[in-house]
Amino acid sequence: MAAAALPRRSYWGSKIVAIGKNYAKHKVEMGGTAERLEKPMFFFKPNSSVIASGEPIVRPAGCKELHHEVELGVVIKGRARNVSAADWRSVLGGWVLGLDMTARDWQLEAKKAGAPWSLSKGCDSFTPLTTVLPADAIADPAAMTLRLRVDGKERQFGSTSAMLHSVPELIAYVTSVITLEDGDVILTGTPEGVAEVAPGSVISCELADEAGTVAATLECPVVDGGSSA
Repeated sequence: MAAAALPRRSYWGSKIVAIGKNYAKHKVEMGGTAERLEKPMFFFKPNSSVIASGEPIVRPAGCKELHHEVELGVVIKGRARNVSAADWRSVLGGWVLGLDMTARDWQLEAKKAGAPWSLSKGCDSFTPLTTVLPADAIADPAAMTLRLRVDGKERQFGSTSAMLHSVPELIAYVTSVITLEDGDVILTGTPEGVAEVAPGSVISCELADEAGTVAATLECPVVDGGSSA
């Protein structure tokens, strides 16, 4: 499958499914425990949040703490429902390297209120994605590394082998409860090291195999969306 450019603020899939709490050390740094959840947890990010590499990530007005989260993304082909873990490659359309940007202060406020925190994850520009890698570009999704730097300084580095729920397990679970359509993306979670990023900074991400061969890179500047009214 040839790489396909992602148009700004648009995506050919119907939805982006983002997995949370899928790396033990990230769970701990967020105040949780390292134990594996019985079932994967996920939330949705709107297609309007997608931008391409090189486009600016906008810290929205009123957000005081914007965090970065680098993730491996799975692109679905065709229509996927009740796919078994053994058959996961039958619906694999490709891979992306992505960012799940998070307005952390908004998320914490929502959690304290017992309210949904979609706003903290779904703002415009909060899902930078690379062009799509062919399905065969990654032989083993549990043998890749994710790296994120801010202004050249490493913030996040982790192996996908540390996922608490594997890519086959994620596809099986998600498709057991919802139908995935052609072009939908599953973001598979982030390793430890998430932190605040300020306007004026540049976020650089890298997806590589364990030998160090780089499969994809993603780079976006962070800009200020202005003060709230």
